[in-house]
Parts: sequence; C-alpha cells; structure tokens
Amino acid sequence: MEILDRIYGREKINEKVLEELIYSPSVQRLKGVSQLGMPNEYYHRKGGSRYEHSLGVMVLLRRLGAGLEEQVAGLLHDISHTAFSHVIDWVVGDPTKENYQDETLLKIIKNSEIPEILANFDLDYRRISNHENFPLLEKKAPSLCADRIDYSLREIFLKGGSKLSEKILKDLIVKENQIVFKNKEIAEIFAKEYVDLQKNHWAGDEARTRYYLLSQTLKKGLEKGLISFEDFNKTDDYILDILENSKDDFILDNLNILKKGFDVVESENGIELKKKFRYIDPEVLVNGSYKNLSFLSKEYFELLEIEKEKSKLVKKVRIVQK
Repeated sequence: MEILDRIYGREKINEKVLEELIYSPSVQRLKGVSQLGMPNEYYHRKGGSRYEHSLGVMVLLRRLGAGLEEQVAGLLHDISHTAFSHVIDWVVGDPTKENYQDETLLKIIKNSEIPEILANFDLDYRRISNHENFPLLEKKAPSLCADRIDYSLREIFLKGGSKLSEKILKDLIVKENQIVFKNKEIAEIFAKEYVDLQKNHWAGDEARTRYYLLSQTLKKGLEKGLISFEDFNKTDDYILDILENSKDDFILDNLNILKKGFDVVESENGIELKKKFRYIDPEVLVNGSYKNLSFLSKEYFELLEIEKEKSKLVKKVRIVQK
C-alpha cells in the first residue's frame, strides 16, 4: 500500500503487519476523532484527524530509521484517544496533564483486535503499549520525539508553513536514540514556533474556552443519559449527532455558541481556564555531541522562563456571545 501524507509526501508500506493494523477497526476509527479536540465546524481553526497524525508518526519514525516494532508503536500510540481527543480530560481527567489516553492505552489495546494481529507477527501488545521501550516515539518534555514533532509540523503546515515544515524535517537526525537538530538556527525556529502554538493556540483563551464549553455540553449529555461513557470510544460525529438532535436547551445553546463564535473577556467571577503547559528544549548537534537549545541561545532560554512563569498564572474569563 502507499500513503500520501501532506507533510511527508508518498510512503510505500510493504510490511504486512503495518498494513493490517492500518485497516483495522481501531485505527480506522481515528479518522473520526479530531486532532484538535473537536470538528472544524465547532472550532476556530482547521485541523486534521488522529488517524492522519498516527500515520504521520509512523512515517516519521521510518524516515528516522526506527525499527518495525517502534513503527508499530507509533501507529498505535493514539489508539486510546476518545472522541474529542483531549476534551475528555476536561470531562473526567485533568486538563493540566492531558494524560487520560496514556493511562488507558494498554487497556484499550488489550480489549481490541490489535493483540491478535500483533501475535500473528510475533509482536507482544504489552511491549508495544509501553512507550518507555521506544525513545524515538516518546520522550518526556522538553526533549524531541516523533509524536511531538509530527503534531507540531501539522500545525505549522496548516497555517501556511509548508516550506518551513520541509526545512525542519531535513535538519533532523538521530544520535544515540535521540532526535536532534543539526543546525542551531533551525532548532530555534522550530522551538519558537512551538512556543507560539502553545501561547496562541493550544493554551490560548479561545481554545481553552471552547474546550470548557464542549466539556460542559458533554457532561450534560452524560447526566441526562443522552450519551454513555462507552460512546466516547466511537467518533466525534457519533456523539455530536445525538447532542444536535437532543431537545435540551443547555446543550443546544452551547453548540450554537461554539458554531457562531464568541468573545472572551477577563473576569474575576468567570470560568477558570486550565491547560497543560507544553514546551520543548530541543537538542542540537555540536562538535559530535548535543546540547540543549536553551544552553546555546540566551534569547530562547529567557523566552522559556517567561512562558513558564506565565503558565502558572490563574486566568478567569466570561463568554460574550456574538
């Protein structure tokens, strides 16, 4: 089979295990799960799907020379994402950690068709589910990893940075099981783009407010028995179809606000906006070894310190309908 990806272009897949996994119901379900937390019609910017991201991580790992087992882990790393992705952390989890899908990954894989597929190729689903076995796929922040790189490149691409995405990709290499940049200037460009995404999108006022509104809507749907928690193992559209056809004023009003848009005004009596603080400090190859960008760039070090302090501030807002 051949994959055509907006970031990486064409990639031919010859490995039978990858092909079977891609066509499995669990991976195909991710086509209906939005990467940014909700479908474009309810969000303020366009995004792709968890399926696109999952295939992208797999392809990136291939390009970086990862083994088949790590490619499989990359393809399956988001299999436990529920409908609406990280909005679930506002419903039952912790918005400052966004780790619900990580904590449920092993259970979701175990109860799916995935273990049988893997066993046919002498692969252990328990090992695949443990990301500590795959340092190119996942690394604790602020290090680079395929997951972190791919979702960032997709955001950069979607805001018109196709040439920049290509430039960043060409500068990445692997040294001692760590993804590093060859060039300090490229590393700094990518790192600053990441800071901008965190500040103005992922943890921006509008994104956080939309997460809050949708999570309250979902909670009401659960409370009234319109949806069940099992429904979150389906797709965004499956749940939205139920909510859109409900006769509950609270649910319909919130969905209408999300569709029409709104303004956000700071207010001491408003809702508290929470979000995980995401940041990177990429390693750069220097004379055969690698050093963190914050060590090489005083400007980036100071920028990171400022953003870390800002992330600790409590912000409350009220929603003004348009």
